[in-house]
Amino acid sequence: MRLSTSTNFFAFKPSGEYTPYKEALLRCKAAGFRVLDANFCSALGGATDLAKDNWRELIEDLRNEAEKQGVEFTQSHPVFLSGRYDSHPAEKLEVYHEMMRRSIIASSILGVKWAVLHPFPGKPDAEFDPEAIIKENLELHAEALELAKKYNVGIAFENMIEKTTRRFASRAEDLIALIDACNDPGVGACWDFGHGNFIFQDQREQLRLLGKRLKATHVDDNYGKADEHMFPFHGSVDWHAVIPVLVEIGYEGDFTFETHKEFTRLPEHLKDMVAKTGYEIGQYCLSLAAGHPAAAE
Repeated sequence: MRLSTSTNFFAFKPSGEYTPYKEALLRCKAAGFRVLDANFCSALGGATDLAKDNWRELIEDLRNEAEKQGVEFTQSHPVFLSGRYDSHPAEKLEVYHEMMRRSIIASSILGVKWAVLHPFPGKPDAEFDPEAIIKENLELHAEALELAKKYNVGIAFENMIEKTTRRFASRAEDLIALIDACNDPGVGACWDFGHGNFIFQDQREQLRLLGKRLKATHVDDNYGKADEHMFPFHGSVDWHAVIPVLVEIGYEGDFTFETHKEFTRLPEHLKDMVAKTGYEIGQYCLSLAAGHPAAAE
């Protein structure tokens, strides 16, 4: 298991300008990271290199720079829609599908192994009808799943946030049912520890249930009330407990930070220093994995 981070360490600058991916790559490397997650989420709103007309050229240039710098992209986060699919206007859905297409192709260009997708919550009053929600997800994600298979990119469905009402895919059981319904070894799970912290004081059993289906991680912390995307040990997740379980279940992916809110309000000249601090926190996290007996096998 290697330490990784999303490129959204360096996302929007205080001016509102989005940091080009190449600049984000170089700054992540300077902080110590050699493995990255390409975050494409903001392309839905017209930001990032992916939203530009020459996006393919920019992504190919990014790949070449990564090779030159000895940096590897292993995960990505394509665009996503908040809430129900049918709650969005047709114009936005058209942009969503185009940016999802670009996300998958860009992931392939970069050599990404697992692209993380958000499951849809299902129609109103369907919270307790998982079969109907799974069917809907297979239909709505069919295009992305087919494209990912064509371009040799794995799809990892992410656990979602559950607050006051039942939310599909917030639990390992839902992710397992969705993954198994795909019946494809190229489909697995991404576990977001910050999302899990909303309903699980102890996330170990969820990881054990996922087992080999777990292909990617979003490592972030909070206090279980807001999706704060902080570094480990900045919230209430019990990292000393959960990290060894990743070794126990034979997790083969990376330990990937999604901690962009540590940087959101920072002046630009302070971000690199904080990124280096994050790297040191990540190294400590990996030491907890290395201390597990299964790590020596």
